[in-house]
Amino acid sequence: MLKKSVVIKRKKMNISNANFKNLIFFSLFFSGLIIGVLTIKSQESTLNNLLTDFFNSYIKECKNEGFLGCFFDALFIFSLTPFLTFVSGLSAVGLPIIIATPAIMGALTGMATGFLFFNFSLQGLCYSALIVVPAVSIVIATLIKCCSEAIIMSIDIITCIGGYQNNLKQNIIKEYCLRFLVLFVPIIISALLNVICFKLFGNLFSFV
Repeated sequence: MLKKSVVIKRKKMNISNANFKNLIFFSLFFSGLIIGVLTIKSQESTLNNLLTDFFNSYIKECKNEGFLGCFFDALFIFSLTPFLTFVSGLSAVGLPIIIATPAIMGALTGMATGFLFFNFSLQGLCYSALIVVPAVSIVIATLIKCCSEAIIMSIDIITCIGGYQNNLKQNIIKEYCLRFLVLFVPIIISALLNVICFKLFGNLFSFV
């Protein structure tokens, strides 16, 4: 009975720690989101021109390419931050990068949605709601989970190097890679969703 209660307490502590980490990562993302929107709102011409060029080339490619071409473009873009997190988790010095990644993702999302709204007003807002937000929401949720996994791995490596534990647990790197392989599935889904939404709703907007 005592053992069962101890196990339950440990599980509750693990859930609480996981929720706390997720909350921290989401807060970092939200902070980055606000910074990204405010950066665009300041109307810095150089950044605005860069985003205009990128957006126009992306729209042109999506219109000219087939479904698979658009899918792989979206998959590449959506995979960047989770891949950065994965690599950082395998390093003892990757901890600051893991912590910064949600804020970077937030800033990029804020700049993208802010650019669409400030340049195309209501149409830009609708484009974000119909095409950008559904796919990006999946990426953000997946990225937060990636950060939780990566930070545990990075801390394990730090404690091993610091001599706090003799060596890493058996198969820990293999398990880490397998967890990220599973987490790659939602990224694939988000890329598919992005392309489907673009093909369905893209023609509703005058700037597409």
